Amino acid sequence: MIEIKIQQLKNHTDEPTKQMLDNLVEKKRKFEKYKLKCFRAQFVTFILLMGFIAYLYVFIIKPTGGQADAFFHLLFDGEMNIFFVLLIVGGYATAQYFKKKEDKAETEYQNLRCEVIRKSAELWPQPTQWQNRHEVFKMMKSEFDINLFHESK
Repeated sequence: MIEIKIQQLKNHTDEPTKQMLDNLVEKKRKFEKYKLKCFRAQFVTFILLMGFIAYLYVFIIKPTGGQADAFFHLLFDGEMNIFFVLLIVGGYATAQYFKKKEDKAETEYQNLRCEVIRKSAELWPQPTQWQNRHEVFKMMKSEFDINLFHESK
């Protein structure tokens, strides 16, 4: 289903171009979704890591006085310590997974956005349609925050 704002363009563009603009909006949303998921995974992992470091300092390093053998004994004796280390590693791996997905989605989005910009002369060939192109680009910028005026990010 095509976005309502894109459907309302009526005479400003043809159906294939509307479909292309709709695909662009979908790719931008996919990119933003992965960006948010990546940020959340990174944030949770950071909080867990800071909490674990604070726990290590207060409950293991300070009481042992910095003795290495006592430190490692207390660190690896507790099942919860191993659990938290695995949780932090899992959070880091999740963040890396979403970062790869985010990068792939951003590449797809940017490639399609640049394609629309490069093909704008073909998509709006008539002089009257060329005037409508500016209105379409303004709508895409205001409604979906997609810049079609320039290829640079």
